[in-house]
Amino acid sequence: MTASDSDSNIQQDPDLLAVSETESYRLTLRFAREQMECIATIEMTSLESPPSSESAQAVGATLLNPSGLMALLRQHNITDTTDKAAVNSFCSSLDLGQVPPPTVVACGIEPQPGTDGWFELLVKVSGEDHEFVPDEKGRIDLKRLNAYTEIESEQKLGVIHPPEPGIPGCTVQGHIVAAPAGKPRNIIAGEGVLFKYNGRIAFSTCSGRAIIEKDRLSVVDQLVIPGNVDVSIGDIDFNGFVEIKGDVPDDFDVRSTKGIKIGGHVGACHIESRGSIDIGAMAGREIGHIFCQGNLRAKYLNQVTVLCYGDVDIASEIRYSRIKATGHVQVERGFIIGGEVVALKGISAATIGAEAANRTLITAGVYFPDAERFAYLEKELITNKLQIKSISAAIQPLVQHLRKDSPYLKSARVRLQVLNDQLDRLYLQKTAFQAELAASMPQCPAGMNPKINVYKRLKEGVVVSLGGTREQISMDRTGPFSLIENTREGGLRYLSLTSLPVTAMEIEDQLLQAEEQNSEDS
Repeated sequence: MTASDSDSNIQQDPDLLAVSETESYRLTLRFAREQMECIATIEMTSLESPPSSESAQAVGATLLNPSGLMALLRQHNITDTTDKAAVNSFCSSLDLGQVPPPTVVACGIEPQPGTDGWFELLVKVSGEDHEFVPDEKGRIDLKRLNAYTEIESEQKLGVIHPPEPGIPGCTVQGHIVAAPAGKPRNIIAGEGVLFKYNGRIAFSTCSGRAIIEKDRLSVVDQLVIPGNVDVSIGDIDFNGFVEIKGDVPDDFDVRSTKGIKIGGHVGACHIESRGSIDIGAMAGREIGHIFCQGNLRAKYLNQVTVLCYGDVDIASEIRYSRIKATGHVQVERGFIIGGEVVALKGISAATIGAEAANRTLITAGVYFPDAERFAYLEKELITNKLQIKSISAAIQPLVQHLRKDSPYLKSARVRLQVLNDQLDRLYLQKTAFQAELAASMPQCPAGMNPKINVYKRLKEGVVVSLGGTREQISMDRTGPFSLIENTREGGLRYLSLTSLPVTAMEIEDQLLQAEEQNSEDS
């Protein structure tokens, strides 16, 4: 083949780099992998049959050696990428009388793609694995799973890290091969999320829990449990609204800031919310508690303690429970049996009390936080006075003892000083209790309504407290009727039924005016 024929072949085949021919062999250099490799191939041309060992050695020794092959590569601008070991191996095969296979004698440098961008979450999102966190004593509560992070408004949620550029490579001839940059990480701002600082840092715009779905980051103030609360859920303490579609068994606590709705049954648990609570039913076994700063609705309550800063509406019945509300307490279709019910804005039920039941205490028109504080102060004041009396009695013998010449005079003085210090503290405490009682006399809060509505029956033995009257019912009374205090003559008034929003004060004023009018007419 002539030189012109070789040039023509090279022009027709872009991967063909060079052809070197002699009477003994034909050496071809070709590009591979888009000029990232140079492959050397040799064919013996002077022999019709495979070369003998002696002829191949002669060809290798006289016509092709590593320096000659590397010189040929340099002629075609392949210098820094030459694989000297491969060149030596290629030529060594000829020295051994062998025809070497096609050999990569030069390699380019592969470009390195850039690192993709990524999103660094700084909070736990719902759906991640649970995490058990020991308390300060190293104990682990298996019901506190830490399944999500409580998010506060304006809290940093995460950072989008930008992609990094790649590192360029080069072909076997040193031509630059561009490297692809990393792919950016795109996160969509969902509900309750705002990206700041050129869209790189995510912040919450509300409180709640974080969720990420299909690259959308959101903060929601609602936690929905589709079934029952169990050990896979654990206790719930959520900054938002909690909805549980199933049951809450014994010993699980549920707390929220914006309300709780439980579709099923609640056992001996602690349920607490700054908002309203709506539950199916609850059997507290005398240890279940509800603390509600909104309104409470339920089908029935059994052996439950309730503190409610709102209205309590029960569909069926209240059994052996302690219910205290700053609104009204209503059991329109059912019973109040046993326990104690205290409500500021009145109480209504179909039936109150039952035969052979524990005593039922009913108090209307009382703001229970004040009543409890007054009861505490009065109890503490009684204890304080007893302690003062006891210490004063112990001081008198010591004073008499100091008037005598005694070897125990010094210890008596020390003892007397200790008792006097205790007495001073008790008198200061007594003064503080008396001052608080004097400054916090029971007021008449808005909506106060000392009134009880009975639709069917008020049972014997029920203790009723209305205003300044406290009376135990001596016989069954059949409804419907409204029960209020007789402010003029004492005792209770059994009147025709009026709706609960009609207050006892309004009714009593009308009755007193009617009595005065009748007195004037007579």
